[in-house]
Amino acid sequence: MPSKKPSITIRVNEEEYQVLKEWADNEYRTVPSLVLALTKKAIDEQSKPKSQKESRNDSA
Repeated sequence: MPSKKPSITIRVNEEEYQVLKEWADNEYRTVPSLVLALTKKAIDEQSKPKSQKESRNDSA
């Protein structure tokens, strides 16, 4: 039974794919699961209130 979740297709060049592949291998993940984890992290960061984002940037 097909998933009802939305899907996204991205295209990367060979060099970018190799970087993602090595990164995923180092974390015992597949490339799609790594990209999903990175996407979720980015969404979480984007969803934080502006004041939390600014305080993280000030401490860097």
